[in-house]
Amino acid sequence: MRPISIAALAGAMLMLAACNDGTTSAPSSTETPPPLIKTSTKVLKDAACTTTPTAGEIVRSGYGLDYAHGAIRISVAPVDGPARCLQFAKSGPTNPNVPPDTLLFTFAGDRGEGAQLEFLAVDLAGAILPWPRGATARVPGSPITSTIGVSIDGVYYTSPTCTLKLQTVTAKKASGRFDCPQAIAQTANPLDPNDDITYDDESTVPTDPAQPPAPTDQTKTAALSGLFEVEK
Repeated sequence: MRPISIAALAGAMLMLAACNDGTTSAPSSTETPPPLIKTSTKVLKDAACTTTPTAGEIVRSGYGLDYAHGAIRISVAPVDGPARCLQFAKSGPTNPNVPPDTLLFTFAGDRGEGAQLEFLAVDLAGAILPWPRGATARVPGSPITSTIGVSIDGVYYTSPTCTLKLQTVTAKKASGRFDCPQAIAQTANPLDPNDDITYDDESTVPTDPAQPPAPTDQTKTAALSGLFEVEK
């Protein structure tokens, strides 16, 4: 056996050190990813979209909310077609807080179908945030304004002027019932993005976010109503 020279041994050690430096993995994130769900669009009997969740406690701070499971049941009644009661499973981040002041709940179905519901955290607090001791605001339990959107059959209907009556909001669960007399079909679908659509195009975005664009004879509209229930 031939002896290994000191130069060769040193070179091998340098190569080994370089390989180790190049393969050092970054520390893994400790953030909990959204839970895996089986997305599906379920068609239910009409009566399933007319029920109201059981009333319970409403924590008005808007903090410490974390929901991994649940569903939304939403009736979609196009002006030119029959109504359908649909159910979509809870999806997206478990924490509904979207800075600076929005609570967003998303639900997914098949092939880009689904629904989303959002409202201002300040409305959860009764229009006073942060909630001071002894403060008074709107009558407890009165409806608030929310934005509801639903994607079905390749059409995304949405309205920013829906009424939402929250039934319960705690760290363990949240629920409510909503009603949108007129939701308008949009070109852009946030639940099924299309790269061919220019989302900043003025023709796809209302000039006043608080008011939906006025429908025309060619505009598809639908009435939306239903309920959502999510839990930790």
